[in-house]
Amino acid sequence: MTLNRGHVYRDRVLPEHAGMRMLDYHVEHFRHSDATAWRAVIESGAVRVNGRVASADERVRGGDELEYHRGPWDEPEAPREFRVVLEDEHVLVVEKPAGLQVLPAGGFSEQTLLRIVQASAIERATAAPVHRLGRGTSGLILFGKTELARAELARQFRACEPRKTYFALVRGAELPVSCIARTPIGKLRHGPLVIHAASAEGKPSVTRIRVLRRRPECSLVAAQPITGRPDQIRIHLAACGAPIVGDPLFGPGGAPISDAVPGAGGYFLHAAGLAFAHPAGGAQVKLRSRPDWWAELA
Repeated sequence: MTLNRGHVYRDRVLPEHAGMRMLDYHVEHFRHSDATAWRAVIESGAVRVNGRVASADERVRGGDELEYHRGPWDEPEAPREFRVVLEDEHVLVVEKPAGLQVLPAGGFSEQTLLRIVQASAIERATAAPVHRLGRGTSGLILFGKTELARAELARQFRACEPRKTYFALVRGAELPVSCIARTPIGKLRHGPLVIHAASAEGKPSVTRIRVLRRRPECSLVAAQPITGRPDQIRIHLAACGAPIVGDPLFGPGGAPISDAVPGAGGYFLHAAGLAFAHPAGGAQVKLRSRPDWWAELA
């Protein structure tokens, strides 16, 4: 276990939530704690609104800036190694190990790829990722090292311009050689949390899928997300009837099959390919990576 320095969680109140009590707002939006726990947190002075200490019964307004100042806690252990694939003064691409969260959230603040990369060298102190991988997913992730680089790369990702390829080991051997998954992805309640999953009312989502190798009970596939929904690869493969081996959350149909939390790992998914326009000059950059478990399938 690692004792961190605490963390400040920030949120902005949307206009449609104006008028809610501070306590009710936190219970509704942060369901990891109930009303009794949130009242104790607010009354301790750990929640602030627009820089001042908040009270449990005051009403929030649209645009209010909320902060939850969480004290130090012991974080679960996580891998701390990463491999540099590409680095210059503008960008950094690393291979993230499975089990390491990218950004501070939930039980992790210091044991994250962001913190570990920033602490690894002076010239990386302000580097930040411009996209995310799930904690259980390994592979390539892109950082911008300057504000201008991050802005340009973020623009590319909003426009879905970068090309990403994932390798996944899935259950079964019934997938066609190639197919396109189009199951909509939306939010739904999962215990105290809100997660993304297959949903008829969700947003349009597209993934290209190609089978690379077949085994009697599993297949190795390459998946290319055209859209960029959270957990898209896991959801779409499950929706196609081929859940990722070891995935504790998404089963056939693309819906949750257990009470596992979204960050639970143990599944075989690797960000294997990344292509983007370099933010300084626009040259095309194409990178490849193979997971540790690749050799077992040769």
